[in-house]
Amino acid sequence: MKKDNKLIIIISFLLVIGFLITSLASYFVSLKSLRSEIIINELPLTSDNIYSEIQKDLFRPVFISSLMAKNTFLRDWVISGEKDEAQVTKYLKEIKEKFNTFTSFFVSEKTRNYYYTDGMLKKVAPDEERDAWYFRVREMKDEYEINVDPDMANKDMMTIFVNYRMFDYDGNYIGATGVGLTVDAVKILIEEYQKKYNRDIYFVDKNGDVKLSGSNFLKPGANIFKSERYTHYVDEILSHPEWSFNYRDENGMVHVNTRYVTEFEWYLVVEQPEGETTRHIFIALMINLGICIFITIIVLVLVSLSVKAYLSRIDTLRGIVPICSYCKQIRDDKGYWNQVEAYVAKHTDAEFSHGICPDCMKKHYPEFADKIDRK
Repeated sequence: MKKDNKLIIIISFLLVIGFLITSLASYFVSLKSLRSEIIINELPLTSDNIYSEIQKDLFRPVFISSLMAKNTFLRDWVISGEKDEAQVTKYLKEIKEKFNTFTSFFVSEKTRNYYYTDGMLKKVAPDEERDAWYFRVREMKDEYEINVDPDMANKDMMTIFVNYRMFDYDGNYIGATGVGLTVDAVKILIEEYQKKYNRDIYFVDKNGDVKLSGSNFLKPGANIFKSERYTHYVDEILSHPEWSFNYRDENGMVHVNTRYVTEFEWYLVVEQPEGETTRHIFIALMINLGICIFITIIVLVLVSLSVKAYLSRIDTLRGIVPICSYCKQIRDDKGYWNQVEAYVAKHTDAEFSHGICPDCMKKHYPEFADKIDRK
């Protein structure tokens, strides 16, 4: 019986170890492949798509601002001395309504007047912090810039401005014009991608301050660089146009891709928790292990029954068998005496055929024994 148990234990151990190694190897290979796919393809692709969408959305207002900067009416109105404020107000209002922008504006270099759709808003001044953008545009070499600032004309709502440099017919700088778009358009885009790809998407500046995000994520003003999750990667993020890494939080592994957006001078950050994706692999592992356990139990039951049946036969013949000293009959466990061949046939798969040995031939049939010997 001990040999029986030992054999079953060995078979059980081999089956369990074999199934376990196979299932775990498959799980970790799949997990590694999944993480590689996220880092190499999925996250950069999502970042590329969002970046392309932003560029597409910004191309139209840049084009509009370019037309405004080269508009002959606006040029002539400035050169003639900005005499009729209602004319430029009407023009800016028409631009806003026709192209469905959030705001449109013109700032004169000569008078420093800031005109928008409802008239003159203010005079810009070099010592005014909120007017720094104009004097930056005035000195820059590029034709235009894109920046995000609160719009004073619209209750300080965060707005994406396209600031375009404007020149007279002789190439002299005469002011800055352009349009503004509400950041809500970008927020809607962010939320659409978050829902579509199940990722967290937001923009941060070079200090790590969150500038734009979906409504259910980090609020503007939060700083990610001060978080322990990002502390070790700040230098890499700031020194690479695009960078990928991962960190672990209370919910598991999170993969991150950052991309520098030159138009805003911000970083686009895309985070993808792998929990939901790896959950399917883990479920598959549990199913495989369940199937393995079920198969192991069935195999062990069948092996146990077979081994016990086989060993019980062997044990019957190996035990003490009562046999008659004279007739050689064997007594079974019920007390009956049986011929040797009947007893063995009953307890084994052996079959008997009868014959006569040479000694018995000589003893019982000497006349035939002599003939056989002569042959």
